[in-house]
Amino acid sequence: MTIHSTLARRGGTGAIAAMLLLASGLSTPGSALAATPTCATIAGAMQVTADCLDQTYATPVIDSETDESAPVPHHRVRGHFEGTNIQFTIYLHAQENKAQWEGRFFQFTYPIVFPTLPDTSQADERAIGFALSSGGYAVQAGNNFVSLGYRPAAAAAKFAESVAAKYYGTAKPISGYLYGPSGGSFQTIGAAENTTDVWQGFVPMVQAVPTPTSYNFLGRSAAELILGDKADQIRTALLPGGSGDPYAGLDAAEQAMLKEVHALGIPWKGWENPDYLLGRSDQFPNGLDSSVPLSYDPTYADDFWSADGYLGRENSPLGERVRAELAKAGDTVANRWNIANRFYYRYQIPAASEGWIGLDQFRGQDGTPLYPQRPVKAPGFGGAVSGNTAFNGSIKGKVIAVSNLYDNDALPWHTDWYRQRVETSLGKSAADTYRVYFNDHADHQGPPVPGEERAKYLVDWYGMAEQALRDVSEWAEKGVTPPASTNYQVKDAQIIVPDNAAGRRGIQPTVDITIQGKETATIAAGQGVTLMAKAQVPPGAGEIIKAEWDLDGDGVYTDAPLTRTGNVITLQTTAAFEKAGTYLVALRISSERHGDPTAKFALAQNLDRIKVVVTAAG
Repeated sequence: MTIHSTLARRGGTGAIAAMLLLASGLSTPGSALAATPTCATIAGAMQVTADCLDQTYATPVIDSETDESAPVPHHRVRGHFEGTNIQFTIYLHAQENKAQWEGRFFQFTYPIVFPTLPDTSQADERAIGFALSSGGYAVQAGNNFVSLGYRPAAAAAKFAESVAAKYYGTAKPISGYLYGPSGGSFQTIGAAENTTDVWQGFVPMVQAVPTPTSYNFLGRSAAELILGDKADQIRTALLPGGSGDPYAGLDAAEQAMLKEVHALGIPWKGWENPDYLLGRSDQFPNGLDSSVPLSYDPTYADDFWSADGYLGRENSPLGERVRAELAKAGDTVANRWNIANRFYYRYQIPAASEGWIGLDQFRGQDGTPLYPQRPVKAPGFGGAVSGNTAFNGSIKGKVIAVSNLYDNDALPWHTDWYRQRVETSLGKSAADTYRVYFNDHADHQGPPVPGEERAKYLVDWYGMAEQALRDVSEWAEKGVTPPASTNYQVKDAQIIVPDNAAGRRGIQPTVDITIQGKETATIAAGQGVTLMAKAQVPPGAGEIIKAEWDLDGDGVYTDAPLTRTGNVITLQTTAAFEKAGTYLVALRISSERHGDPTAKFALAQNLDRIKVVVTAAG
C-alpha cells in the first residue's frame, strides 16, 4: 500500500491554513490546532505522525525568503523553531521551473556540523541540485553544533509541506524521503521506526548500528598496537597482483591479532588505506586509542593486568606481546589503561541471540564466553543520536539501505544485522518493503578527490545513494519494484559478493580488466601492450554511459570514448609505459538508469585495477 502524507485527508487547504497560523504564532484557544494531539512517546522514542504535534517544535517561524541562482535557480525559505536552536531551510523550484515539481521532497539529515557548511540546517549544492532535478524540493534542519534524533527533521518536514503546498498551489498529498550517512543513518532509521506518514521512504547510507562496546573502533585500535609496523606489508599482500597472503611474515602474536580484527568484521579491503584503518590518518587527530580510565568500570585495568583470564595475564603469544608493549611504552597508570582499553570488547559479550556474530569468536562451543565478563555494561552509542530507537526492524515505509564494502567504520555486515531484524519484524512483507545495496570500491567517507590516494581505488558512491532515493520514491508513489537487493553471503563477519553483475544484482556495475589475459604482467619500458576490459550492469539497473582510464595509477582519470552505451560493453586500449616501475592501472565506469550520458546525478560507479610491472628497456 502506498503511504502518503495525511495533509489532504486532514482537509487540504484547511490544514495548511492551520499550519500557517502556527508558524506565525497566532494560534488561539478553540482554533483547529487546539485539537491537535500531542505526539505519544513509547520507551523513550516519540511516535511522530502527520497529525500529532511535537510540543518542542510547536512554533516554526519563517525568517527569510529569497530567490537564489546557485547551484541552480531556486526559491529559498529560511526559518527556525521558536524556543530551540533548530533552524531549517526549504529549497523550492524557481518560479519559472515550478512545473518540474512532481509532488515530493528529499531531506538529508546528519547530527553534527559538516566541515564544509556553517550548520546542518543548510543543504550542500549536491543535495539541492539532486532534489530539484528529481522532481522534489529539498528540506534540511539542524544547527551549528549538534542536532540529535529525528524529531527536528520531522517537524521541519511537516512544516515544509505547508509551505510547499502554498507555493506550488496544491492540496494533493506530498511524498517525502529522508536519507543520511553514518550518524545520519541512525536518525534515518529512528524516523523509519518511529514516524508514520511524515516520510514515505528512507535511505540509510553507510548504515551504522548501536554496536556493543564500539568494538569496530576498539578492534582497530588493538590492531594498531600489534600490527602497526606491519601495515604496509599487509597492504602490499592484498593489492592487485600481491601474494594474497596477508599472514606471511607475521609472527604468532601478529597473526592472532590479524585474525581477530577481521573476525570482528573489519573488511580486508580496508588495508588499502592502513592509516585510516588503524586510526593514524588526519580524520582521527587523537587516534583510536585512549589512556582515560573507564569511569563506569574503574577496576578494569587492574583486572586486565593482574586477574586470570585477561589478556594482560594470558599465557599466549598475544598476551606476551601486550606485556612487551607495556614495558616498551613504560609501565605507568596511563599506559596500562591505554593498552587495556583497546581490548575491552573481549569482556563485554552480549547474548548470542542478539546476533553480534563478530563477537562469536570469543565464545566456547557451548556458547559461553571464553573470557571473564565485566559486571557493568559499557554505555551504548546511538540512543540519543537515533532518538532512543529500538533498532528492532519495525520500519514504516519503504527502505533501501546503501552500504560499502571498504567501510571500516560502519561495518558492512552490520547492514545485514539490521536486515535480519527487519525480516523478523515484518515477515514476508519485508520483501516488498526493504532492499540492501552494497557497493564495492567505496568506503565510509565522501567522494574521492581526483589525484588523491583514495581516488586510485575508490569511486563516488553518492550516485548509488541518489539512485536508491529515486527508486524508493517510485516504489512508494507508484509501486514500481526496484532492482533486487545485492546478492551476498556473510562469512566470518565479512560480506562476500559474486564477481559478475548478473550474479551480484543490486545497482552497481562491475568491471574486469586483463592484460595479456591476466591480472598482472611484466613488460619492458616503451613496450606497447593491450588492455582488455568488460563492464556489466545488473539486471534492470541501467546502461553504462562512461568509461575512464587511469593508466598511470595516480588517481587522475581520462575519458575512454565509448562506441555505444549498453548493459554490457567491452573496451580495449593500447598503452606503453616509458618509465620503469610498478603501476596499478585502473578503469572506472559509470552507469545510469536510463542510459543518459548527460546525467549529473544518480550515476552508479565501479572500477577495477591490474598490476603492470615495467622493467628498464634493454
